Amino acid sequence: MTDQIQQGEVVGAGLAPPWPPNERSGQSDAPEDTARPPNERSGQSDAPEGTARPHTIVVLAHDRHGALDRIVGVLRRRRAKMEAFALGRNELPNAVRITIVTNDSEVEVEHLVEQLRKIVDVQHVANLSSKQTIARELVLIKVNSAEAQQASEIIELGHLFGAHVVDVTQQTVTLEVTGSEEKVEKLVNLLQSFGIRELARTGCVAMTRGEEGI
Repeated sequence: MTDQIQQGEVVGAGLAPPWPPNERSGQSDAPEDTARPPNERSGQSDAPEGTARPHTIVVLAHDRHGALDRIVGVLRRRRAKMEAFALGRNELPNAVRITIVTNDSEVEVEHLVEQLRKIVDVQHVANLSSKQTIARELVLIKVNSAEAQQASEIIELGHLFGAHVVDVTQQTVTLEVTGSEEKVEKLVNLLQSFGIRELARTGCVAMTRGEEGI
C-alpha cells in the first residue's frame, strides 16, 4: 500500500492520525474555509451546544500516492474530533476503506463529509447511523499472571467475553477479543485488577446491516 502505510495497518482508537508536517500537493482539492475566525470551523456556529455525539464515517478511496495525505489534510483542517481512525483493504482492487469515528454535531459532520467528497481520490463517503451500522474492533490484551491460579482466572474471564488465548508465558497471558467498544471497555476494566502490561486496539471498523452496502 502506498502513502507509507503497510497493508492492513490501522491507527487505534484515541490516537491521533499521522498528520503530515507540511501540506502536500493535492490538498487544495478540498479548499479550506477562510471567511471565519481561526479557531472556528465552518458550520460550528450553526450547531447548538451539547449536540455532539459519535458519528461513524466510511470513506472509499483510490489507493494512489498522496490520496491518504489529502484525506488526512481535510480532517486536520476541519479539526475533526476523532476517536478512531482505521485503514485497510476492501473488496475493490486498488482501493482502501477508511473508518473514522468522530464526536461532533450533525452540522459539523455534514460539512466534513462535503469536504471529503470533494477530494479527487475519494470514490464514496457515507455517514452511518448507529441503527444501520455493524461496528467492531479487534483488541490484544497482555495481562500479568505471576501465578497459575491467576492465569486460569484470566482465561476464564476472557472466555466469558468470547476472547481467545493467543499466548501464555510464566508471567503473562495474552488475549484476543473482537466486539463492540462497550464490550471491549468492560473486559479491559475487569482485567485491570490483574495488571495490564500491554494493550493494542485497532479502532472501529464498520459496515451497514442487510444486503445493501454503503
